[in-house]
Amino acid sequence: MIYYSLDDGAAQPRQAYKDDAGIDLALKHDLTVPVGAHRVGDTGVHVAVPRGHVGMLFVRSSTGIKKHLVLSNGTGIVDSGYRGPIKISLHNTGTTGQRIKAGDYIAQLVVVPIVLNVWAEVPTLGTTQRGINAIGSSD
Repeated sequence: MIYYSLDDGAAQPRQAYKDDAGIDLALKHDLTVPVGAHRVGDTGVHVAVPRGHVGMLFVRSSTGIKKHLVLSNGTGIVDSGYRGPIKISLHNTGTTGQRIKAGDYIAQLVVVPIVLNVWAEVPTLGTTQRGINAIGSSD
């Protein structure tokens, strides 16, 4: 169970289909994103992501395809300790300005389990087959 609360004027999060991984989120205000620009929209949705989980925020497929909007940072992260409203930073990659109306569902939140790690610095790391081969090393 994931608990949430809403600011005044915020739309209910929705799950379009029973087996969908993501919960759709709407903006609580109108927003215009000019060509090539970034704008931040507020959903007015507060979520209590359970400890040992993370909320991952993505644009809905239709938002990217129809409006040419992407998240400014690729994927938004909602940590389990955060209780503020979920905000969406959008970037317009299209050729025309995009207007989003209050109540338009434009993003989705997927909550997934994570491993809570304890970090420890060591002088060197063990070797692997890949080693230090970076981006493009496997063609």
